[in-house]
Amino acid sequence: MKGIWALIKFVGKFVQGLGSFTIGVIVLLGLFGIMVATNSKQSNIPAIEDGSVLILWPQGNIVELTQLQDPLATLFPQYSNQIVETSIHDITTALKRAKADKRIAAMALITDSLAGAAPSHLHTIAAAIRDFKSSGKKVYALSSSYTQADYMLAAEADKIYMNPYGSIMMTGYGSYPTYFKGLLEKIGATVNVFRVGTYKAAVEPFIRDDMSDAAKEANLAYLSSLWDQYTGSIETARGLNTGSLNTSINSMAENLRAAEGDFGTLALNTGLVDELSPRQTWRKALIDEYGLDATGVSFKQVHFQNYLAATNRYTAKPNKIAVITAQGNIVMGEGPVNVAAAETLIGYIREARNTPETAAIVLRVDSPGGSAFASELIRQELVAAQDQGIKVIASMGPVAASGGYWISATSDEIWADPSTITGSIGIFGLVPTFENTLDKLGVHTDGVGTTALAGAFDVTRPMSDMSKDIIQQNIEAGYARFINLVSKGRGMPPEAVDRIAQGRVWSGETALQLGLVDQLGGFDDAVAAAAKAANVEDYEVVFYRDRPNEFEQAIADLLNSSIGMDAVKPLFSGSQNPVMQTAMEVKKGIDVLNNLNDPAGSYIVCLVCDVRVK
Repeated sequence: MKGIWALIKFVGKFVQGLGSFTIGVIVLLGLFGIMVATNSKQSNIPAIEDGSVLILWPQGNIVELTQLQDPLATLFPQYSNQIVETSIHDITTALKRAKADKRIAAMALITDSLAGAAPSHLHTIAAAIRDFKSSGKKVYALSSSYTQADYMLAAEADKIYMNPYGSIMMTGYGSYPTYFKGLLEKIGATVNVFRVGTYKAAVEPFIRDDMSDAAKEANLAYLSSLWDQYTGSIETARGLNTGSLNTSINSMAENLRAAEGDFGTLALNTGLVDELSPRQTWRKALIDEYGLDATGVSFKQVHFQNYLAATNRYTAKPNKIAVITAQGNIVMGEGPVNVAAAETLIGYIREARNTPETAAIVLRVDSPGGSAFASELIRQELVAAQDQGIKVIASMGPVAASGGYWISATSDEIWADPSTITGSIGIFGLVPTFENTLDKLGVHTDGVGTTALAGAFDVTRPMSDMSKDIIQQNIEAGYARFINLVSKGRGMPPEAVDRIAQGRVWSGETALQLGLVDQLGGFDDAVAAAAKAANVEDYEVVFYRDRPNEFEQAIADLLNSSIGMDAVKPLFSGSQNPVMQTAMEVKKGIDVLNNLNDPAGSYIVCLVCDVRVK
């Protein structure tokens, strides 16, 4: 017996020692990684050869702020489900710097790995490319094929190459939400809806199987405005007649037949591309024009992310323009950058307003809204900054609707892109109960309570008339607060606000005409307006966001080795399986329910405002 216990103890100590040894090795490797990354940080920055071509190769989705990359996901991307993203600010900053950099001779645009972007972001990048070209430097589009999003950027190039087997697919803008009424009925769920606003269609996916006429009217109006901006941008860039793009799309079958079913020939015939050629052809053309790089196998080049790293020069300025980014659904609590979590944003605003060097705050919004309570908490913190004498300028990006408009409404100035999706001034409540679902399973609830409201909001029980009345009154009061908030912020009579509210969605271009925004312009325009409002000229822009710890940052620096188009592998395929697309749409609808965490059950959110172009 003693022998057995001795053996067990020996094995236990061995396992314990092995565990300690393993942990020790991991810690040592981590420390080694930090040391190597720290020591090699400067040596990892690529040298930029004179006459280099800047490679603009965005990966995945274009967003305001990218999520922090998991170091292990970077090591093993094939096993990671982390969404690949590129920051719009990285792209515009790189192009702005490269425009004035004598070492950069031209730019090559590759969109094969672009998954999607909002119209506002596409217009912003297109404008940045035009600005780059104003220096006299050439821009080449080098992709194999072009989606609708890809082509808006490619149209700005001096020369558009496409593989002979490639295609350009433009279909127009559409809004086709997924509707769950049938599913909810099948599982016996009861969806109790409370809303105000003729056009507040956010609840329709849960109570209908199709889009209402009012929603169709409103959605077609703003989508048509966005589409006109899209086609106008391309027709201007390519020197095409006004309306020719719509004509080509509507006659695609006939035009393709004339091209004998060849999409490449169709693109040439319609003037959308300049040359059909394989990679070897345009690669040789760029080598002939700009020379061989140090490897002797391709043209001189630098990837835009590495160009940013090589040109980062931090100089402290006496004044700071704080940028607070509200991206994604507005929710209670804390969260990462892909949701506008109230407590996280409040912390950033408080930190900014308590920093003596903060001259002004730019509220950058890309949000369809969410929790009414969370939206108001964020707005109250912004008002606290204004009470301190700090100017708050709202900069609306792709979407600033419902709660996204709520948090912007009382800013000192509101700037929007012409293609911003905004408005949707309305409010609703959504309380699903599952008494019928449980009944199907043979599960029931019953009992007693001390008041008429005891158990009134138990999702296993049907809602009483009194509880429904209470919520409806609260929703109507919330709508009145929204109207008065906008009335005060915009200096408009409440009746005038109500006429353009009712939950209706507008483009930024129309919002300016209606008085919902002050100016049309991008992020840089809003920053300049903030500096002007604060009466400062020498300033730096500071983005408030979550930061990696030292270990994560060191690993990221160690693994960041992309140099140019030959070294960068596409991290994301621009095309996705149609079945997966449908599954993701269904998941998105379910995620909406998961994000409904307002303590009062009141929501200001626009579910049709996600117009991501693919």
